[in-house]
Amino acid sequence: MSCKVCYSDPNITTKLGFGKVAHLPFILDNRPGYHRLGSRYLIDRGLGIWNPETRGKGPRATRPAKKTIKNYAHWLANFLEWAEVYGIDLKTCEYAEHVQGRYQNEMIKGLWSADGRGLKPATVNPRVQQACDFLTWMSDKGEREPFDVPTEKVKVRVGSATSPIGHRAKEVTRRVGKVRQNKRRLRMPTRLELITWLSSVNARHGELMGLICETILLTGLRIEEASALRIDTLPDDPRRWRIPNVDAPKSEQQVLVDIRYGAKGPDYGEDHGDKIGPERTILVPRNLADKLHAYRLRQRNPALRKWVSAAADARERKERISGAVHLFLHPRTGKRITADNIYRAWKKADLPFDGWSPHLGRDWWACSTLLQEIERHERLKELGPAVATQLLESVGMTVIRMRIQPQLGHKSETTSLIYLQWVSDRLGTPLSIEYDAAFEAAEDNGGVSDEHPQRS
Repeated sequence: MSCKVCYSDPNITTKLGFGKVAHLPFILDNRPGYHRLGSRYLIDRGLGIWNPETRGKGPRATRPAKKTIKNYAHWLANFLEWAEVYGIDLKTCEYAEHVQGRYQNEMIKGLWSADGRGLKPATVNPRVQQACDFLTWMSDKGEREPFDVPTEKVKVRVGSATSPIGHRAKEVTRRVGKVRQNKRRLRMPTRLELITWLSSVNARHGELMGLICETILLTGLRIEEASALRIDTLPDDPRRWRIPNVDAPKSEQQVLVDIRYGAKGPDYGEDHGDKIGPERTILVPRNLADKLHAYRLRQRNPALRKWVSAAADARERKERISGAVHLFLHPRTGKRITADNIYRAWKKADLPFDGWSPHLGRDWWACSTLLQEIERHERLKELGPAVATQLLESVGMTVIRMRIQPQLGHKSETTSLIYLQWVSDRLGTPLSIEYDAAFEAAEDNGGVSDEHPQRS
């Protein structure tokens, strides 16, 4: 028995008059048949008609991104399958007895998991949140009796030594019974481990994949953003590159680049298969920019010729030429390299440790950038514990706000505090403020990570 997330052919769906929902997923139950309520819910979420905050009252909410609604569908399908297997009536089930008392607990204990092992809070909480949202939606639509989710107010400390108000308390609302997430401590590979892994990527998947992985490490791009880089992301003439520190040695120069395709956040449409997200400007090391430029000049055109020559006729050749906007093309086929291609190449190499992922590659950029800036203060440990802690927080939070948040596209500084914790552990200098995973989870509200949760 299973519930399956599916997509229709958008061309056919549009011709039938349902173009507004052609891009949205739907759910099939075990018959197999169209799961009416689950699919209607995804339509309302996908079109911004309903969300847990407004519950359909007032103006429409921002439409969730394609990846976000896909994750919503997978999380909901898991709950619907559980309810189907155990005969839980969606019209009468309750939060304490069924959703938290059984569904959540069975995932934690491994009674409801693929391999019989208990699932982590990062997996359990989004699934439970989606179940609660769906049952609340059913209630709002008159499909069941009222569904009450008890909540509680929690105060957490945020802020830093650089804040004019110091450590301030912020009140957040969270679901009662939410699985508490232990403070996450980052593990980063050593320089030798990183070199070994990157060499393995080059050997197994080719130099281009190695260059893409290096791009993620040196810029903090998400894999969707890396795969969506365009041929004109960098101007074709290096003399037109925007270099803010042009007077610095070439090895220290940075190039300003605008990123919006594949970016996480509000969805502003689609272009050549990529989501158009909020634009931000990042810094690309000059040495990396030179490598990307060299690839564009010497290796991309042969790949593009293969893609164009495989077309059936002149019309299709013309379409393939005009549609080849992406920077990275597969050297054997000329097709664009997707985020899934990058993910597989990253993971199917000699990993420095279990769990090393593209998302941790972003973290590696942030940690190495932060450590480099803090280590400029060579006498940090000689200043005494109290002063050293204050200096670490002051310098660290400044770097986080001025460099790391804009580069990674983080909205909240709290998300980036985990990098300061890593540097603190590395230098043996304690912090006066703790990274609070519960606060991050409360802000995220069961949202979407940078990875692909359906794979886990």
